[in-house]
Amino acid sequence: MELNKILINSLKCKDTSEEFKKLDNDKTLEQLIPKINEMKEVGECKYHVVNCFDHSINALKEFEDIIKDENFFPSHLKDRIWNYLNTNVDHGITKLDILKLGIFMHDIGKPDAKTTDENGRVHFKGHEKIGGDIVIALGRSLGLSQSVIDTLFKYVRYHMFLLVFYKKNDISQGKLFEIFDTLEDDTIGSMILGYADIVATRKLLNPNEEVGVIKTYMEFILTNYEFRYKRLK
Repeated sequence: MELNKILINSLKCKDTSEEFKKLDNDKTLEQLIPKINEMKEVGECKYHVVNCFDHSINALKEFEDIIKDENFFPSHLKDRIWNYLNTNVDHGITKLDILKLGIFMHDIGKPDAKTTDENGRVHFKGHEKIGGDIVIALGRSLGLSQSVIDTLFKYVRYHMFLLVFYKKNDISQGKLFEIFDTLEDDTIGSMILGYADIVATRKLLNPNEEVGVIKTYMEFILTNYEFRYKRLK
């Protein structure tokens, strides 16, 4: 089976995170995404206790747990989010499929972005920008359509937005609308990716930490997108 079809079939699985582990064990995943070997070598730092590959699998598993939970999304957002996730992008490939791939590859730029400062501390500044370029090239090599690649690029390039909003505590209308102008409906996928990324990280650092605040930020942003921004536009 050609690599493109193997990838799409894997994304269609209920448990893509487990399917990716199987593909990794038989060396198929590295044929699909050659960068994974480098992802296994970097990533551990002040904020991550595992390498990029393991973290990406964890984040994908977190997302899959979210979408299996019928009560995770609040009632005013649930239908809108699922309408978005079920949107067909190209020949049966949905936003949901692309989001799974985006979650798995959100840190694919870290190997090339890695630096170490004079104190021996590791940094990955700009990894989201580097990652965006990588997934464009990867998408083309896999024969994905331009519309699929464009969506995947947004997820990887802008996956840090939720974390930035949370750290800076600036969710003013001006800041939000700037992001909405850039991402449009992919605001939904990007914020869900950001949530899965943050929670997968925090669970390993502090298993007992309450992550409800992160969820509240995500829901606030999505509510503003759906009920303020879209109505004004």
